[in-house]
Amino acid sequence: MNIFLSIVYLILTFSITVFVYKFFGKEGTYVWICVSIIIANIQSVKMIEIFGFTTTLGNIAYSNVFLATDILSENEGNKVANKSVFFGFMSLILFTCLMSLCLLFIPSSLDTSQSSLNAIFSVIPRICIASLIAFLISQLLDVFLFKKLKQKYNKLWLSNNLSTIVSQLIDTIIFITIAYLGTIPITNLLELGVTMYVLKVLIAIADTGFIYLSKHLKNKNNNNNENK
Repeated sequence: MNIFLSIVYLILTFSITVFVYKFFGKEGTYVWICVSIIIANIQSVKMIEIFGFTTTLGNIAYSNVFLATDILSENEGNKVANKSVFFGFMSLILFTCLMSLCLLFIPSSLDTSQSSLNAIFSVIPRICIASLIAFLISQLLDVFLFKKLKQKYNKLWLSNNLSTIVSQLIDTIIFITIAYLGTIPITNLLELGVTMYVLKVLIAIADTGFIYLSKHLKNKNNNNNENK
C-alpha cells in the first residue's frame, strides 16, 4: 500500500508544481515552495516503510521543492530560483517560531488538541533546525550546480538530475545528523540516511519529465502571447 500511495503522491505533487507554474507563474511557485517545505517538515515526523526500509514521509514533498527550484532556474533564471529558496527558508522559520509559541498557551479544560499538537510539534523545532540548515545549503547548491551544468553541457535532463542528486546527498547528510543523531541507534540512522537518499535519487529521476513539461508549457505560452 505504501508503494502505491507513494507513486500517487509523487505524481500528484509534481503535477501540482507544473500546474502552479503554468497558471500562476513564478509568484505562485514561490507560494507552493513555502507550502511544500512546511508540509515536508510536518510529514517528516512520521516514519514509514517502503520496500522493507524505513524512511520519513516528508521525502516526496521535500523533493518536490527541488523540482520547483529547477523549473524556476530553467525558465526564470538563477536570481528568481535563489529568491524562492529564501522565501522557503523564511516560511520555515516563521512556521517553527509560531508553532512553538502555540504550544506555550495553556489549553482550556475543554481543549482536546493539546496532546496531539505536543506529539507532533514538540519535535518539530529540531527537525526544522535540521531542515533550515540542510534546505538553505542544498537548495543554493542545487541552483548553482544547475546553472553551471546547463552552461557547460546545455542538457536539461543532465542539469536537472545531477544537480539534484548531488545537492540531495548533502541535504540528507546534514538533515539526518542534526534531526536524528542521538535519538535512534547509529545503524538505524545509517539505514534511514541511505534509504532517504536512494528514494530522493529515484524521485529526482522521476521528475525529469515534469521539468520538460514545464518548459514546453512555458514555450507554448510565450508563442501564444507573441501571436496575439
